[in-house]
Amino acid sequence: MSHWQIALILILLLTPAAGVLYERTGERRDALRNPPPGRFVSVGTHKLHLLCKGTGGPTVVIEQGAGEPSRLWWPLQDQLAEFAAVCTYDRAGYGWSEQARAGRTIEQRAEELHALLTNASIPTPYVLVAHSYGGLIVRSFAQKYPGLTGGLVLVDTPEEATIFRPDVLDFYSKLGSMLKAVGFASRFGVPRLLSNWVSLDRIGFPFVRQVEYAAAADDLASLKQLPRPILGSLGDLPLAVITHGQPFPGPFAIVEKGWSEGQVRLAGLSTDGSLTVAKNSNHMINVDEPAIVVEAVRRIHKAAGAKRHSVS
Repeated sequence: MSHWQIALILILLLTPAAGVLYERTGERRDALRNPPPGRFVSVGTHKLHLLCKGTGGPTVVIEQGAGEPSRLWWPLQDQLAEFAAVCTYDRAGYGWSEQARAGRTIEQRAEELHALLTNASIPTPYVLVAHSYGGLIVRSFAQKYPGLTGGLVLVDTPEEATIFRPDVLDFYSKLGSMLKAVGFASRFGVPRLLSNWVSLDRIGFPFVRQVEYAAAADDLASLKQLPRPILGSLGDLPLAVITHGQPFPGPFAIVEKGWSEGQVRLAGLSTDGSLTVAKNSNHMINVDEPAIVVEAVRRIHKAAGAKRHSVS
């Protein structure tokens, strides 16, 4: 064997090891630069990161979409904290939260949210604000724990007729596979290396751990486990539904078919439901037009508080 062949073999063997070392070193550096601002709360098998601000019940609790860290909602959380107690948290595997086993259902995610709020002694009732995929979690929560739920604000969340279409499920399945592939590449520091040219912080990520790709893929995989239908009526629960006015971009346009009709059905789940179209927003309404979300939360927070006092 020639010296060049030996050198090539050594390069092939050492390059993956160097990538792993690069990634682990980067994650340790990120952890030191970005200490958790909140506290850790056990939900049984793992701990979740929780950050609460402000005062004044009912407590507003924000649930993120698939692949979203809580940090993306912090600017809006600060605005909400001016008139209410408001909490954000990282689901398992995201941000500072510990990783959980794969294959958890939407219902199990709702139970983890309940365990988090209970174990952290967060005062009830809750006004649950959810974006995108998170809407499925808070709707499950509201059905299982109606006595704890004071109101819902659904920010561009999917309705089941959209989710259950075979072409949409296939799209999300392929997206999940892509996330797994990126997660594998992240073991060797590839996304971290690319972030030298594309700033992840600009889209809300102070850092991205390897496990976050797996967490996002697991969120998407849970869509196939949804019961059909998901939920029934919400009675007279104060409900605000906000939907985008600008169509989904690129490959996500596949979700646009029937979306508007589904948003009408979501608003109709409660006799005290309303629908608002954020005309200048895409899917990230909380970023594009945060004032619309703040106003909806303010209204539902007030309605939930009034309803609580009338019952008591």
